[in-house]
Amino acid sequence: MKSYENVIALYFKSLEAFKEFERIPRKFGTGDLLYHSEIHTLQAIGSHIKINLTDLSERLNISKSGTSKFIAKLLKKNLITKSKLFNNNKEVVFALTEKGTIAYNAHEKFSKKTFESIYNLLSHLEDDQIEFLESFLVDLVLCAEKLNNKDLN
Repeated sequence: MKSYENVIALYFKSLEAFKEFERIPRKFGTGDLLYHSEIHTLQAIGSHIKINLTDLSERLNISKSGTSKFIAKLLKKNLITKSKLFNNNKEVVFALTEKGTIAYNAHEKFSKKTFESIYNLLSHLEDDQIEFLESFLVDLVLCAEKLNNKDLN
């Protein structure tokens, strides 16, 4: 007998575990406590030289106002700089400070170490199992997005 309820329950249990993991602020070598949203904003800035607010908000998949809040926190902690482009005085871009680079690099190491067990788990799967899992998760995301757009009341 197929146990759809068990699959769904395990999926939601894994979501809750990851949410709990993301709630914990960490220092990443700078002494500053950084929340998930802050370190991922920092990661996006560090991975894209001279990124502007629009591109950053698109990469983070959040609003410009939400991105601005994270930017303000990172500026206050001296982890990023804000400057205008040499050839365009209107466009503001962001870059990592030396302190921000320390956090960026520490997060890279943290991610590799933290997710090593998941990578190890996935490495034991056959290619067709990975393809199935990826396809299933894509479809699951689409189902969840449809649920968000429905009036279920």
